[in-house]
Amino acid sequence: MEEVIVYTKDNCPYCAKLLDDLKEKGIQFREINLSHDRGALKEVKEKYGADRVPVLVEGEKVIIGYEGGPG
Repeated sequence: MEEVIVYTKDNCPYCAKLLDDLKEKGIQFREINLSHDRGALKEVKEKYGADRVPVLVEGEKVIIGYEGGPG
């Protein structure tokens, strides 16, 4: 399984829900909080074209926004 990275921001209810879903399913992930990492904020916008959070990245798969959690 490839590394799962979740980009979040403070006080984002959709981010919190996605993180809860991942934990509930036992999926390990690395969280990057864009409220505290300005370099990552720029990267997410440029690399993935993300205009909202959460952003879930697993290998080549990128999901922007909350879509009910991982498969």
